[in-house]
Amino acid sequence: RFAGQITGCEGYVESAAIGLLAGRFAAAERLGHSPSLPPLTTAFGALLNHITGGHIVSDDEPGKRSFQPMNVNFGLFPPVEAPKTEGKRMRGKDKTVAKRHAITSRARADCREWLGLAAQTAEAAE
Repeated sequence: RFAGQITGCEGYVESAAIGLLAGRFAAAERLGHSPSLPPLTTAFGALLNHITGGHIVSDDEPGKRSFQPMNVNFGLFPPVEAPKTEGKRMRGKDKTVAKRHAITSRARADCREWLGLAAQTAEAAE
């Protein structure tokens, strides 16, 4: 197992997050469980997806295949639908802020669910 900056993530928080995942996966393996992968909609999942090949969209895609180390950012998350207010489309900065709030809310909910499912899986295996 690898963790930290050697995996291709940048930043102390990102390196710690990947280390946490590596530890969880190693513990699950040691206990004979299948590791529960974090959803792509969470920061854990988005970063893990990027460093394990998620930056490659398809084999048919033209251009160079190069990996760029990166910090976690909103560009790594799956898109959300643009929010609307009172039936009107949002534009500019307001739209960006609303999308980021939507991504963050979705990530929090999905991370809570993932952590709950991971705990239930561990309890069931015991």
